[in-house]
Amino acid sequence: MQTSKYRRLPTYHSHNQKKKYTQFEQMPVVSVKTVTTVPMVVASDEESESKIQPSKSNKQQFRYVLLSLILAAGLSLWLMQDSVENYYQQTYHKNSILSKLKQYSWWQAGAKAALVLNSGISWLNQNITSANHNVTTSFNQHVADAEKNKTTITQKPQLTVQQNLQQTAKQDSIKSSFTLGAKDEVFFAGDSLMQGVAPHIQKWLSEGYGIKSINLAKQSTGLTYPGFFNWPETIARTLNDNPRIKIMVIFLGPNDPWDIPDPHNGTRFISFASARWESMYRSRIQTIMDTARQHQVTVLWLTPPDMRRHKLNQQMVYLRQLTTDEVMRNHGFVVDTRAMLGSNGDEYTDTLMQPNGKKIKTRSADGIHFTISGQKIIARDIFNRFILPAQPNKNDYSNVH
Repeated sequence: MQTSKYRRLPTYHSHNQKKKYTQFEQMPVVSVKTVTTVPMVVASDEESESKIQPSKSNKQQFRYVLLSLILAAGLSLWLMQDSVENYYQQTYHKNSILSKLKQYSWWQAGAKAALVLNSGISWLNQNITSANHNVTTSFNQHVADAEKNKTTITQKPQLTVQQNLQQTAKQDSIKSSFTLGAKDEVFFAGDSLMQGVAPHIQKWLSEGYGIKSINLAKQSTGLTYPGFFNWPETIARTLNDNPRIKIMVIFLGPNDPWDIPDPHNGTRFISFASARWESMYRSRIQTIMDTARQHQVTVLWLTPPDMRRHKLNQQMVYLRQLTTDEVMRNHGFVVDTRAMLGSNGDEYTDTLMQPNGKKIKTRSADGIHFTISGQKIIARDIFNRFILPAQPNKNDYSNVH
């Protein structure tokens, strides 16, 4: 059949022929003048194939994610091997299976790399802090002071006198070890026992006298596993960063009656209460006391109370004697918490008999920690030792009960 030149459609030479193809009856006729040539770009088969990216199946994606997670976990374990080992020792009091890898140099390289990274981070933080301090000091000296030049000149003699008076007052207050000024701060360090006691004292100091305090009490900590949490270093850093700390209250003990990892041989442990163990434990107390003395901070060390479990109680008897001896030898103050909780000597009791004959439950169900009443009894004893400012705030918290 003959077709049109432009539409490529059949042409009709007669009326009958046209009716034969009824499907084209309604098709509009396009004028030749309206037809234009539009260039079209047809992609080659090769280009089309290059644009179609093969999609990964779900199984391939899963394998990719799983492999990434395994590599990330392995790298983290390689770098954080010491932290993992310390946590395992603190929790289970023995070496983990990772300790067997320490004989390989490639494993030791991970620990060394972690030390380098930590050192780098510490160095960066110190430099940022130093830079901030220098910028602030420079601004105060060259900008802020310049704007208040006249005022500064007149105030300088007054400030000098005031600073001398504050220094004199501070020196006088040191003589009275537990005297707290409005700007002095109290530092609480210890384990879960301190976590229950410190918040009560902090509230009374803050609301009654506006005295700030720092509470770094952390559960499951002590002096036995410095790799897990190093109290001598934490205390030294805290006292360096907070020069207004006047009194430090420490409460440790129940987490310490364990063998100590030998610092010279990580695969061995030093037996609890042995001569070497005691020497190491005393040296850690000594380090804390030396640091406090350098910062002119009064140390108030709370010894652990009696415990319900017989073995743990006997261990506390030993630790109580050791700690008391070492703290007092270094001119610190020791508070025995047994009597204030109702204990008679080394015999455990969980109630306190009041003068009116009423009993107060002071210990929690585990025979180690305290009830809220027990926490407040210890907190009150510590708080009442402080010599507080003469004019407290609206609420008088002196001799609280």
